[in-house]
Amino acid sequence: MLQRAAVKISLKEPRKKLMEMFGFLGNFGTREIHLIHVPPKINAQQQADIEQKLEKISKDAGNFGLNVQTHIRCGHVPVVLNEIAEEKKTDYTALYWLSRSLFRTALFGHIESDILRLSNLPVFIYNPGLFKSTNGLEEVMYATDLKNTDAAVLPYLVDRRFTARRLYILHVGERAPDPDTEEMRRKRVLDSLDRLARACSHAYDSVQPVETIGAPHKQIVKQAALQNVDLIVVGKSEKHDPLSQMVGSTAEILPHRSGRSVFIIPSLCEFSAPENQQGLQ
Repeated sequence: MLQRAAVKISLKEPRKKLMEMFGFLGNFGTREIHLIHVPPKINAQQQADIEQKLEKISKDAGNFGLNVQTHIRCGHVPVVLNEIAEEKKTDYTALYWLSRSLFRTALFGHIESDILRLSNLPVFIYNPGLFKSTNGLEEVMYATDLKNTDAAVLPYLVDRRFTARRLYILHVGERAPDPDTEEMRRKRVLDSLDRLARACSHAYDSVQPVETIGAPHKQIVKQAALQNVDLIVVGKSEKHDPLSQMVGSTAEILPHRSGRSVFIIPSLCEFSAPENQQGLQ
């Protein structure tokens, strides 16, 4: 499922935290990583220096049982990353999150946000933040829209190599205009959340549906903090309204606001599930 990862390396990542990220990838069953560094242009001496740095990172990553290959290719980072991911048939892309202000991103762009928008693969964003410092994956929150992303996300959540113990399934809705309609809306949401919880129950020690109302990205951040989760999983819809095009979709806002690692799975992402999971799609 997530055995091969294309990992963007800027060479600005804190070494200790980068090693923590490599350790975290083991929770997904990852066994092979491609370290990709994309400079705008380099001379021979710079090439040698970069190769030396990547070799050291590669050696350290190998201590986590990972098969590591390194790549240096000039160009536009999102384009090159996608090219190598396709060439090497990786299952997802992994990024170490180097935080910037959301306002600055909206005005000037952010290379990681471009990667999120352009990638057809799942994107894992490792954000060490200030909350968690271990490599373990205990608590996961899946924020669902109860629309077109569940079919893409569920196979990842229930795969046997995804080793979390507890799953929260969160839906953030909008209150209906009158009490009767609100009661019906909430009943539909709770029924849908219970259905998703039953579909995932065999893969976790505990699955807890959570229903709330408000702005999606604010409530996801709030609930993730309340439950102290290690990872937020969201689906990425391919449809964007004008506002989301301006400041980024919910999936693109979360890494800035949550201070937690985020796994973003495109709604068009293809996944070949094992036979015992076919009925969940």
